[in-house]
Amino acid sequence: MTEIKLLAIDLAKRVFQLHGVDASGAKVFERRLMRDQLEPFVAGLPACEIAMEACGSAHDWGRRFTALGHRVRLLPPPEVARLVDRRKKNDWRDARAIALAARLEHVRPVPLKSAAAQAEQFEHRRRAQLIKTRTGAINLLRAMLLEFGIAVSKGPESLKRRREGVMASAPFQAIPPGCQALAADLFDQIEALNAAVAAADRRIGALVKERPASRLLLTIPGIGPINASAAPAAIPDIRAYANGRAFAAALGLVPKQNSSGEKVVLGPITKRGNRYLRTLLVHAGRAVLVKARRIENPQDPLLAWAKTLLRRMHWNRAAVALANKLARIAWAVLAFNQPYRPRPL
Repeated sequence: MTEIKLLAIDLAKRVFQLHGVDASGAKVFERRLMRDQLEPFVAGLPACEIAMEACGSAHDWGRRFTALGHRVRLLPPPEVARLVDRRKKNDWRDARAIALAARLEHVRPVPLKSAAAQAEQFEHRRRAQLIKTRTGAINLLRAMLLEFGIAVSKGPESLKRRREGVMASAPFQAIPPGCQALAADLFDQIEALNAAVAAADRRIGALVKERPASRLLLTIPGIGPINASAAPAAIPDIRAYANGRAFAAALGLVPKQNSSGEKVVLGPITKRGNRYLRTLLVHAGRAVLVKARRIENPQDPLLAWAKTLLRRMHWNRAAVALANKLARIAWAVLAFNQPYRPRPL
């Protein structure tokens, strides 16, 4: 058999499609394997590059294949999807598209994550799920109470403070008993979710204390424990990005471009990449804006710049601009392994 230089694998739950090519890119073989056959087959191959989409179970397979001596290359799914004709999609074409994408110079591979990093990411996913569930319960409770003439402010803390007063009020006693019981259940659910979110925050805070990179990120204005934990867990090697702008672009914090010739047209941000990290950085940008607004003459150049942004653009646009800036600063802090040090004005 001709020596295999690249093995493309279309991952699945049970049936895996393999596409092997040689150094020239010519097909060497194609094969379909069941889950229990995949690892023994790959173990029998000489060391080569293995390309897969960065989808579910990809990092687990990547760790296994790396332990067998292969070089693993995880590819962003959108880069592979654009090479597949959606009218003729099947596993064979998916595997062939993975092999093609792996040889494209502009396709940036996704860094392989450790098991510990993935476990930390699931802490964040669980926390986000709890907050989403809590928000839904709060919205349902506030809407139900408002239908009976009881207006309650937004936020879990407001509900917690006003629970006894609301349930003891005359308007509440006048609503149907079934709705009273439902409101009590929702109050209990919200309090339980508050406790679960607080426990998740404590676990994430403990992880931040254990990682030097996270402690460095805490020195950046606006960056708290959630951001400081999420970024290193999602991006194990920040040097995978050439510079801060490349990192911000990977998170979708740079403008879309529709340019031709000498005409440059910039639009809204691309919103590509990791949505969770992008959201956290935008929230961090809002925190910087709040701090800058409270200080009359900030000495930190970042806060001074944030203050100028507020004078010339909308709050939300300023928050996104600061998110871009914070992403670049975070890259520099992690890449050079140094804390944030503001330059004197």
